[in-house]
Amino acid sequence: MSSTTVVSQYFEYLNSYNFDGLTSLLAANFKHEFRPASISGMGAPSRNAAQFLDWLKNLKGLIVSLNFNTPVETIVADGSVVVHVHSAGETPSLAKSFPNEHLFIFHISGGKITSIKEFMDSKYVAQLAQDAGDA
Repeated sequence: MSSTTVVSQYFEYLNSYNFDGLTSLLAANFKHEFRPASISGMGAPSRNAAQFLDWLKNLKGLIVSLNFNTPVETIVADGSVVVHVHSAGETPSLAKSFPNEHLFIFHISGGKITSIKEFMDSKYVAQLAQDAGDA
């Protein structure tokens, strides 16, 4: 499976919160990091596959609808895919939508994702955290 196909499947599974599908894409040595450092790793500097999936399952309780749009730009290099993409989420508990902008750096080996560095718009992340804390 090509690296771009793996990444496309990742976003398809993420949009539908398909945890089994996501699990099938992650390598045994998978590592996920949220960036920039100013968002403090969203609670942890890095997560392995099980920790990342647990974090996503908890996120589903806040952002019940998540949609990563068609990428703005995709750059493919040997074993790496960089994706600039916008997303929209719905947070019924806060009665708000949650737009965001991301830059993902995927490293892929043997058809599995070995690591993801996910850069997010820290202003939106800070606002969501504040709104969730105030709720």
